[in-house]
Amino acid sequence: MYSHFYLNLFSSSFQPDLLNFKKGWMMKLDEDDEEWKKYWFVLSMTSLRYYKDSLAEESSNLEGEIDLTKCYSVSEYRVQRNYGFQIHTQRSVYTLSAMTAGIRRNWIQALMKNVHPVIPKPDVTQDSATNNVPAIKDHPPKSRSVLERQNEAENQATANTDYSPELGDLERRRRREERRKRYESLLGFPLGKGETQKAEDGAVKALSPKSQRKMEEKIAECWRQVESSRLRPERTVMLSAEDRDTLEVEKQLQGCRKVVSGSSVYLAATCERGLVAMEDCHERVVEELQRLHQQEVERLLLERERLLEEESSATATAIEAIMNAHREELQREIQRTQAENSDGNIQLEEIHREELASFQRELDVLSQQFSLKCLENGHLVQALDAERKALCQCQQENQDLRSRNQVRQTLSSLPSKLVLNPRLLDVFFPNFISFLQITMRVKETEVQCLKQEVASLKDELQAAVKDKRNATKRYKDAHSELSILRARAAQEAEELRENLRLAHQALGETSSVDLQKKLN
Repeated sequence: MYSHFYLNLFSSSFQPDLLNFKKGWMMKLDEDDEEWKKYWFVLSMTSLRYYKDSLAEESSNLEGEIDLTKCYSVSEYRVQRNYGFQIHTQRSVYTLSAMTAGIRRNWIQALMKNVHPVIPKPDVTQDSATNNVPAIKDHPPKSRSVLERQNEAENQATANTDYSPELGDLERRRRREERRKRYESLLGFPLGKGETQKAEDGAVKALSPKSQRKMEEKIAECWRQVESSRLRPERTVMLSAEDRDTLEVEKQLQGCRKVVSGSSVYLAATCERGLVAMEDCHERVVEELQRLHQQEVERLLLERERLLEEESSATATAIEAIMNAHREELQREIQRTQAENSDGNIQLEEIHREELASFQRELDVLSQQFSLKCLENGHLVQALDAERKALCQCQQENQDLRSRNQVRQTLSSLPSKLVLNPRLLDVFFPNFISFLQITMRVKETEVQCLKQEVASLKDELQAAVKDKRNATKRYKDAHSELSILRARAAQEAEELRENLRLAHQALGETSSVDLQKKLN
């Protein structure tokens, strides 16, 4: 019955506050030397800490702290630098300045969450006998309703805050929190946090306006009865008072106590039902928030995948460009190395070709000389043989002619001598025999001379053959030396080709290693 009224009465915000924790750079006016200093401010639920920088925050190197539990007002303040505002606490007033008006407005809105306006708190007392009837000592016992006191508190809170028109929902939530705490102290039992926000969302709408007005009138009447009942200490009760007055006062007191206790039980039951309804509403809100959070997470995952794909494609394009550039550089390096190696090979081949040509020329010259020597030797041998034959023939002919002449002379003179003197036969015959012997000795001597000449010719022929053999040997030596030079040149050319191949291979491995390093 009273649910809608008390839900509106003890309403408070249940939604999560994103401004309970804020960080940023601001300037602070030093109270000692009146100098502005820049600090890194960190706002929490109960204090505003400031550090030298963000690193000092991580290392917990605190420069100072403003206690917001005693803060009762935050207002704009005109300063020379930037956009200033002041934080009023019971101990001191702190002057700060932000870089822009928007930053100042955000800081003021965040700080207004911790503003506690100065409102006189009621003193809740209980009767010594029943402990159920609250008595208010600080207020005068006038017939004022709960709604009047509520409006009074709201007007006082509005007077103490400078930004209530601008803050809107935040200020209203703060005032509802203050009212909730105040009524908790009046009722004597705690109320659940967060239920009133659900009531604002339309979760509990049980009473009609007419029933609500009746309930408000009934509650106001109860308050008037409670306020009009003056509780006197036992020591002030006069023993000489009349019994009738005492009985009436006790009846009134008992009635008020019953009304208050019944109202407390009913309020507790009503609050319990409201709590259940608000818990259901809160679960629905949480489910909705979880659904929204899940959608946001999915959207962020899709966005991350898209960004990853874009980054991957950009990375692949960059890697491909790097590989192309490296490939071109490798091609240029290979071409340069091949050009250098080809220049070196061309020079070596030219030197080798020149050496081969010189060796070939020398070999041709030696071969030609050898051939000429062989021809000359053949001609000389032939001429020598012809001359020897001619000489032998001449000598033989000369000797034959001499022998023939001597024999002819002897034979021509012998017949005449024999005819003239037959006895001469006995004289000349032995002489003829001796002559023949002498002739034979001469012939033998000539034969010996011829043999000596033949031996000398043989010696010359052997010398010529020896010269021919020496020339052949020199030719073979030159040919073998030329073959060795050719083989050595071929081996050197093969070594140069192998070195060139190894250099190309090493260059390729080096370029591949460089490419791998660049890719890594």
